[in-house]
Amino acid sequence: MLLRIWHGFTAWRRGRPFWAGLFVAAGALIILFPPFVGVKLGDMVISIKTIGGVSALLIGALLAISAASLWLQPKFRLAAGLVTVLLSLVALVVTNLGGFLAGTLLSLLGGALAVAWTDEPKKPKEAKGSKKARRENAAAEPEIAPDTTQRVQPT
Repeated sequence: MLLRIWHGFTAWRRGRPFWAGLFVAAGALIILFPPFVGVKLGDMVISIKTIGGVSALLIGALLAISAASLWLQPKFRLAAGLVTVLLSLVALVVTNLGGFLAGTLLSLLGGALAVAWTDEPKKPKEAKGSKKARRENAAAEPEIAPDTTQRVQPT
């Protein structure tokens, strides 16, 4: 039964930009995390409660929606990928270097993967030295006898 569930998940994953959505979701969590968690370093508490926190909430939520869109509606992958790239670039400026660069980089990677993803199956490649490829090349190129030379007359 577990194997059947795994095969079902694999079939679902291959029909959509799964890794793009995973990277975008990870980037969204990293962008959302710092403003709403107080980090204690010795006696000092680092807490970001400014406009960066509000913009991190907005950008992180939109990135999470984009990740869900990539998983649930793969036909919108181009729009979601472009929105993700734009939001992650805005997050770099607005939200504490976009989750200290990690959130921006993950979201950019996910957006690029979403834009590049296609659901068309791959065409099988043939080996360069295969017999079929050599036969096709031999049929396409006319053979020139080694004794035959071509001379060009100067004008």
